[in-house]
Amino acid sequence: MTLSYSSDAPAASSSATPQYLIFFSSGSPPWCPDCVDAQPAVQKVFGADSGLDGHIVLVGERPEWKSAENKFRKEYAINCIPTITKVVNGKEVARLEDSECKDVDTVAAFVQA
Repeated sequence: MTLSYSSDAPAASSSATPQYLIFFSSGSPPWCPDCVDAQPAVQKVFGADSGLDGHIVLVGERPEWKSAENKFRKEYAINCIPTITKVVNGKEVARLEDSECKDVDTVAAFVQA
């Protein structure tokens, strides 16, 4: 499955099949250096041949992200980017944050758990 990109998180799936929300900075290239560093691991693990349900959620430009009112900070309790959340049956069951998202082995183990 190909990664989808959106400035809104998709509706939580009620499926037992994991859904992954990957919170990243906006821009091309992303303004966040940690997101830039995480891109290779995310692309490798969630690439077209992965069969995973992955969605990159763009949190906004730097001023928008830094606001305490940012919708992803409030609604999803995202405090740093990148963050990868695993959603099963409509509930978040696990997450990786910041530097954990940069290591391909860590991200691969996360989706296999």
